Amino acid sequence: MGEQRQIQLHDSSSKRIKVIFDNQVFMLYIPVSIVDGDKHALIRLALIDWMKNKAAEEVKKMVDNYAQKYNLYPRFVRIKTQKSRWGSCGIHNDINLNWLLILAPEKVMEYVVIHELCHIKERNHSANFWNLVEKHCPDYKKHRLWLKQNGRSIMQGL
Repeated sequence: MGEQRQIQLHDSSSKRIKVIFDNQVFMLYIPVSIVDGDKHALIRLALIDWMKNKAAEEVKKMVDNYAQKYNLYPRFVRIKTQKSRWGSCGIHNDINLNWLLILAPEKVMEYVVIHELCHIKERNHSANFWNLVEKHCPDYKKHRLWLKQNGRSIMQGL
C-alpha cells in the first residue's frame, strides 16, 4: 500500500513457504528442505501470491463500498497480472484490475477502482467521464499523476 515493509525470514519444518503479515512486517517461514539456489525464486513467488490475494481482498472491499454508494455495479471483478494496464472495464461491466495496485498507496488503488466503475456509466474518456470520476474522487488528478510518475517502476518489478 505504497510503503516499504521489512521482511523477516524464519526456518520452518513445513513443506511450503508461509507468509504472515503482522505489525507491518512480513514474516516468511521457509522450509529447511528448500535448496539455497531455489530460495530466492520461491520467496518471490510466495510474496507475489500473498500480494495477489491481498489485492483481491482490498479491491473487493472497495468495489462493494463504491458500487453501492454510486450505483455502479460490475458483473464481476477479476484480479489479473497486466503488464501495461491498471484496470479495464469490458462491455458487460466486467472489471479487471492489476494486482500490482497493492504496491501503490491505498488512495491510488481507490482511484483506479472508481475509474473503472465509472466506465460502467461512461464507456470512454470523454469530458463527461472525467467529470463523473471527479465527482466520486475529487483528488483523482493527484492519484493519476502518482501512477504516471511511479507506475512504470512498479510494472517493471514484474
